[in-house]
Amino acid sequence: MHTSTEGQQVSPEQLGSTGPNGGDILVQVMRDAGVDVAFGVISIHNLPLVQAVDRELRFVPVRHEAAAVNAADGYARATGRIGVALTSTGTGAGNAAGSMLEALTAQSRVLHVTGNINAALIGEHRGAYHEVPRQLAMLQAVSQHAMRIETPRQARVALTEAVRLLDTAPHGPVSIDWPIDLQYTADPDAQNKVEDRSPTVRTGTQRDIERAVKLMATAKRPLIWAGGGARRVGEPLANLAEAWGAGVLTGTNGRGSVPEDHPLVVGNFAGDDAVAALVAEADCLLTIGSHLRPSETGNGSLPLPEAHVQVDLDEDALGRNFPIRVGIQADATVAVPALLDALGGSDTDGDWAQRVAGAAASARATLRETIGAYAPICDSLRKRLPRRAPIVRELGVLAAERPHVVLVVFNDGGYGVLRNMQAAAGDPTHAVDLATPDLKRLAGAYGLKHTRVGDPEGFDLALKKAVKKARPMLIEVDVNALEPAPADLVPPAEVP
Repeated sequence: MHTSTEGQQVSPEQLGSTGPNGGDILVQVMRDAGVDVAFGVISIHNLPLVQAVDRELRFVPVRHEAAAVNAADGYARATGRIGVALTSTGTGAGNAAGSMLEALTAQSRVLHVTGNINAALIGEHRGAYHEVPRQLAMLQAVSQHAMRIETPRQARVALTEAVRLLDTAPHGPVSIDWPIDLQYTADPDAQNKVEDRSPTVRTGTQRDIERAVKLMATAKRPLIWAGGGARRVGEPLANLAEAWGAGVLTGTNGRGSVPEDHPLVVGNFAGDDAVAALVAEADCLLTIGSHLRPSETGNGSLPLPEAHVQVDLDEDALGRNFPIRVGIQADATVAVPALLDALGGSDTDGDWAQRVAGAAASARATLRETIGAYAPICDSLRKRLPRRAPIVRELGVLAAERPHVVLVVFNDGGYGVLRNMQAAAGDPTHAVDLATPDLKRLAGAYGLKHTRVGDPEGFDLALKKAVKKARPMLIEVDVNALEPAPADLVPPAEVP
């Protein structure tokens, strides 16, 4: 017999890599959802799950649970499918929390399955290995939904419900808390019946659509604000902007809802002076899937039009941060085509499209001037990469998986933004200058090609070579060597 960390006796057969157990159930649910890969860290508290996925599908091991969720998040965004992350109980689940919060903010479809101690010991405070007294509460705080598998027969129902929730807007990560003993004792042939329930789609009411269109039809200077809830709308959103003659602002999570090079797209520049002036001129605003967060609206001071229509799945979000005339509680993928069909033509001011384009050009010009040498680096990225190539801010697992990924590290020797904040306040720097590793030697330890550059021309040459080579590569940008130097980024922060 083998002794688990909770002092329970578990037979060698149960610890083996073959089923039947909960791992086989997870594999089948993943297959049914069209997912063939999971990311994670193997542990005594998720062993049967990892072994089954690695045996039947594909398991990508990482060295930290945050990286597992980040990888699953990236997979979900890049493929449109569900990203799966497997972590351990206690510290492992806690390590994943920050990345889960990022996935929650981005409305990413991540299934996070974490182990737990034996079911009978949860809440008993006996000091079981890796015990977290309120693990489920922690998962609920950083997930769209979180649930615990309570019995061996409940596993398939819980996992299937998690997939249904992931397929139901508003999207967001779902966590499953699965005690280790119930992972071993979950028999795939003795599961509770799974109800056949399709994801629900909220369509809004015809009356609200008609009220919105009546208001929108009077607009001479319309704008659309696209948030994260607008990302899945696709072509109908661009068609609506064109039919209505509306400029398109985007929130941080709404970028790309309409291609950034569309002539009506202003982008994520609401804080720019020229764009704020454009918003002040507008006479009607359609907000789609955005909560108009304080960080994007000057802490609520942006002068939005009184004629304001808001589309959101969350009823409580309608009118929460700014007053509205019409609220439509609906999935944007349904509401936007309905508005487009009902709107017909438009009667905007003859020069409104030019004013929109002018504000967008001014905002971009200001940004280019502000970011100094980063501007040609951005140009290089756009020129060298395919139009639809994903550009993300963090990656892991390069050395083992060898994907064709170019990792660009902007090395400023510490916490540059915090350093700027201290300098702007006239304070000496504290705790912002870090001992930076030799990235060339670090990359070499993992067998990765490394190039260090200090100017845009060098970056462009390095990127050109990296794109041609079907292997991972690290480009290190010496930020302090860039000329002209970017302006110091000092984010807005309220200090009491």
